[in-house]
Amino acid sequence: MKKYINRDVSWLSFNARVLQEASDETVPLLERIRFLGIFSNNLDEFYSVRYSTILRSIQFKHLHQVYDNIIAGQSNEELIEEINKIVNEQRIVYDNLHNKLFKELEKHNIYVIDDKTIPEQYLEFISEYFYKEFIHTVGVFILDDIKLVPTLRDGSFYLAIKMQLAEKVQYALLVVPTHLFPRFIVLPREDENTYVMYIEDIIRYHLKDIFKMFDFETIEAHSIKITRDSELDFDNDLEHSLLEKVIHSLENRKKGIPVRLVYDSDIAEDTLKFFLKKLRLDEYDSINPGGKYHNKKDLMNFPTFDLPNLVYKKIKPITLKSPTKYSSYFQAFSEKEEIMMAPYHDYSLLLKFLREAAIDPKVTKIKITIYRVAKDSQIMHSLVNAALNGKEVTAVLELRARFDESNNAMWSKKLQEAGVNVIFGVPGLKVHSKIGYIERKPEGKLAQKYVFISTGNFHAGTARVYTDYTYFTTNVNIVNDVEQVFKFFDVNYLNQNYKHLLVSPFGTRKKIVKMIKREIKNHQAGLPAEINMKLNSLSDKEIIDLLYKASQKGVTVRLVVRGINSLIPGVEKLSENIHCVSVIDKFLEHPRVYWFKDGGNDKVYISSADIMGRNLDHRVEVSCPIYDTDLKQIIIDTFNLSFNDNVKGRKITAESSLTYQKNNLPPNRSQYTTYEYFKQLNNKENED
Repeated sequence: MKKYINRDVSWLSFNARVLQEASDETVPLLERIRFLGIFSNNLDEFYSVRYSTILRSIQFKHLHQVYDNIIAGQSNEELIEEINKIVNEQRIVYDNLHNKLFKELEKHNIYVIDDKTIPEQYLEFISEYFYKEFIHTVGVFILDDIKLVPTLRDGSFYLAIKMQLAEKVQYALLVVPTHLFPRFIVLPREDENTYVMYIEDIIRYHLKDIFKMFDFETIEAHSIKITRDSELDFDNDLEHSLLEKVIHSLENRKKGIPVRLVYDSDIAEDTLKFFLKKLRLDEYDSINPGGKYHNKKDLMNFPTFDLPNLVYKKIKPITLKSPTKYSSYFQAFSEKEEIMMAPYHDYSLLLKFLREAAIDPKVTKIKITIYRVAKDSQIMHSLVNAALNGKEVTAVLELRARFDESNNAMWSKKLQEAGVNVIFGVPGLKVHSKIGYIERKPEGKLAQKYVFISTGNFHAGTARVYTDYTYFTTNVNIVNDVEQVFKFFDVNYLNQNYKHLLVSPFGTRKKIVKMIKREIKNHQAGLPAEINMKLNSLSDKEIIDLLYKASQKGVTVRLVVRGINSLIPGVEKLSENIHCVSVIDKFLEHPRVYWFKDGGNDKVYISSADIMGRNLDHRVEVSCPIYDTDLKQIIIDTFNLSFNDNVKGRKITAESSLTYQKNNLPPNRSQYTTYEYFKQLNNKENED
């Protein structure tokens, strides 16, 4: 009997659910195209992070590189083969769907044209655009049998050029500068039709001009894209700071080991062989034929053409009424704890709170953990402002936040220049917690302490598309523990004592194990017992085995898991009391919630930690109990809305993760009903 699912195979099942959204005819057309882009972007990250990890374990066995596979007995080579099989099957679905959706655009008078189908009236515009805006940014490398191919950057893509000369074949590489120009060029509208071109097709149209110095008989261009191992290499050199190591490693990442090549399946066989040899790809690398266009992650930014009926209707974020009744946010949060949930609530509440703290003369200290922030982050600007106003500001900044290292390194310099005390994480541990602390000292009074804790990054951009809770409190028990966490960041060779928070890597695993075992005992004693978790990922074997045990003892386990899930629900005599749902919809489901019945005295936590080995044992994570009865009920109610989603919820079983959860109850599209739930709460508070 199959007991677990490999985490990477499970991740591919999650990406299949993303692709399923692109297939859903009830989803607006341009949003379906955007889901194609999300699928591609996810797959690129999968190859650069996960696939490359398995590959390293195969290639560097002599260095004892170990890939932790929950499936005992499965070799890494077998896993690679399984992954490639799944990806190839998904690619066929993807390519067919891509062609179908682009054909559907034509029903709305939108035409994606290429270099061979340009309407005559646009030829002058395209040539003018190419020569005035574009030609000087196109990089061209002429290749021969001696020169190596220049380092192909991860995430960029290229045109492999083949020219048939009189006596030989000449190859070249052309860089498509999508980092400087939009991928999609919307041509000026002259009638009821709208025409769009991929930028590389404008290049293709001008190939003869670009290579006019060669006396070629024929010329052809086919797209290729490479994915590189994105793992950053940190050595034990004590002479260099972590910041210096990150910057150095970012440069090395651009030249990381190639792990995947995607090429136009129409490319000539000799051209493909030439580039495979030049790129030094081996038998373990993923070499995939594809269509004419690559880097389809750019579809996430496909033009919307000002056609509101082809995109999701934007929601208007709810402004929490209670804090606006007071003259300051400090007074508001002193009077009443608050929970907001992005994107349903207006995220500017946090931004305004920090801005107020930055200029309030009575504020003496601000401390915050930073994992991912926007490039032009209002939060970071507030920290700079606070430091310039003479406040003691501490930012615990994780430089190793994957794919945001460069951005975080840039902000670390700006913060330090302003006088912020920047702490670069903890040796050996990533700091993934999302916590903030503010101390305010009115004249002649004791210091007032405020805390905010989130399930997601302090990032105004992602707050528009990620669902996450942020909790504001002055609860002395929570405040004291948050202070202890920041003391640990200052002196991390001393373990701190946490009485209320669950803090990884020191106590989260132990406490969750204890709470699961308590539910088993409560059920056996006839007391209310139930385990509920909302997560991005569930792959930790110890916790999964305990959940299986709870199920076998009769405890109901309800899971909402968006992504990776190594647990198999609904298996007789193993997990028949475990029920799991995955919600994929307009927004990315991101909160982590642990809710234990505890004999009727519900224990509810919001957390930054998924149930994975890395989050429980190798990162600094914070899970916060919610004690306030009303706020606890909000977490419970919104969890139940997600779990009972019968429109966008997929029921995860041993057989499938793509079957929609259906029942005879009224439609519950949880992201919509959650928004309505918060609107009603806000209206009720208004009436009170």
